[in-house]
Amino acid sequence: MTSQPEGVDSHRRRLLTAAWAFGGVVLFAYVVRRTGLAVIADGMQRVGWGLVAILALAGLRFMLRAACWRLCLPPGSTLTYRQALGAFLAGDAVGNVTPLGLLASEPAKIFLTRRHLATRESVASLAVENLIYAASVVGMVAIGLLIVVATVPLDAVVRWWIVASLLGAVVVSAVGLRLARGTWDASRGERPRWRERLASARVALAELSAGHPARLWQAFALDFGFHLFAVLEVFLTLRWLLGDLSPTLGQAVAFETLNRVITVAFKFVPFRVGVDEALSAAGAPMLAVSPAAGVSLAVVRKVRSLFWSAVGLGIVAAHPGTTR
Repeated sequence: MTSQPEGVDSHRRRLLTAAWAFGGVVLFAYVVRRTGLAVIADGMQRVGWGLVAILALAGLRFMLRAACWRLCLPPGSTLTYRQALGAFLAGDAVGNVTPLGLLASEPAKIFLTRRHLATRESVASLAVENLIYAASVVGMVAIGLLIVVATVPLDAVVRWWIVASLLGAVVVSAVGLRLARGTWDASRGERPRWRERLASARVALAELSAGHPARLWQAFALDFGFHLFAVLEVFLTLRWLLGDLSPTLGQAVAFETLNRVITVAFKFVPFRVGVDEALSAAGAPMLAVSPAAGVSLAVVRKVRSLFWSAVGLGIVAAHPGTTR
């Protein structure tokens, strides 16, 4: 009796994926045509062999996330660093090619590590790692916006929007902390599933903080390092793209802040195709960078994502349980 609704739901998800992908491709084609294919190709040529360094930095960032996950595991876990890294690469790839984001990437990690880690442990540790990562994203975006306000000449309207965004981030963080502390009244009936998952993550985070407080801060440092290496990646890419016009650290931080916001807000668009290019081109002039350089930066990121997603999907295909 339940097979038909599940089949319908699966069909709707495929249609949604196709719709978002098609819309992204159309937007990408429009941005490329407006910018000029020759201009983008020239930018890629300027990067040249620097793409190897960009791919290496992206791999290093995955390594940091995998190390952070292992710190969130209970003591005595048998999951090796290599297994954690492979699961992270695979999960990121699955999350990129579908509009489901974490709803696809996290189950993929659990599936690939089920022979080495109990499901309960993997779910709890991934929930904790995602909470720590979310905190690092909020911190990175807040710092990035403050740097933009302090170093980049902006219109008054844009400045007020940034201030409003910072205040909104503070409110959202406060609400998130309040929910994480557990506010559900048993008299209201059964707790919703999302509140149940949040409560489980809160318990796991409290256990990690109480039993191993140093590991909690180490995990946060690793996730924040993920963002710092992303800023370095943007800085190097812009340096190659701009040639004699060397970028500033503020510009690199601003572009990475924009990238974080795009990644969070448009995770449902496979590879953020089209969206990343359009918004990078729109935001570039405010940072005293040409729209063409913004588009080229987004295209370089797309090549990097495609490369590591191919590696991740290869890990999924090679897993012994994939066929079953």
